[in-house]
Amino acid sequence: MIPAIILFLLYTASAWAMLRSVKKPRLEPIAWILILVAIIGHSDVIMHMMRLNGRFSLGLFEATSLLGWTLAALACLISVDKQNRALGAILMMSAAVGAAMTGAGRSYPEATTAGWELTAHILLSMGAAALLFAAAVTAILLVVLDRRLRKRRIADLPSALPPLDALEKVMFRLIAAGFGLLTLALVTGFIFVTNLFTQNLVQKTVLSLIAWLLFGVLLIGRLRFGWRGRSAVRWTLWGFGILAVAYFGVKFVLEYLFGRHWG
Repeated sequence: MIPAIILFLLYTASAWAMLRSVKKPRLEPIAWILILVAIIGHSDVIMHMMRLNGRFSLGLFEATSLLGWTLAALACLISVDKQNRALGAILMMSAAVGAAMTGAGRSYPEATTAGWELTAHILLSMGAAALLFAAAVTAILLVVLDRRLRKRRIADLPSALPPLDALEKVMFRLIAAGFGLLTLALVTGFIFVTNLFTQNLVQKTVLSLIAWLLFGVLLIGRLRFGWRGRSAVRWTLWGFGILAVAYFGVKFVLEYLFGRHWG
């Protein structure tokens, strides 16, 4: 298996090369090779990490590492369009942080073996988290660009970023895709996850539903009333913040303060 530090360095190098490739196209093949090697190595590490002794274990650090892998895959898709490579580079750096968490957590040998139902639920959840995380990052970039434009600091605008309107469209596309996966994740969770109360999943489910409602209202507001700008950014950041607490905050409290665990 590739150590976490090597994965971190591979993702960091790929982020740098991908960002620099906007002005230096000769770096583009190097960037794609680095990210491909990192994702393949990360995949191998995750498979070993999540199936310790033939059992399925997904603690806080395992979940963070899996989110990092998903962000890396998403960064590849986003970076196909050269004007989105700054966003792709940020997601790769986020993947580097997730990869650095690999192997840092505790194992739970009592966890049950995962069937395809639970695996599908987890993958849908991580996919939704990655897309909505990317939307939140895009929202922050929108805030930065908007403030510089308002201060008439046009010359200081990063050349690697797309125009404000194009970046906002990317954000709403990410939200729409993330909302769809989050919907499927919630549906599969209600159908396939048994013993909701005994597995300490109530808090996670309630918070996830609140985040789902926020993103749903935002999308309806965008379609029917043309919501955009600062209000859309606030809704996006609030929605992802609640989802992050649901996925990782509650997990941290249960595992490291109360010594409980769910798969």
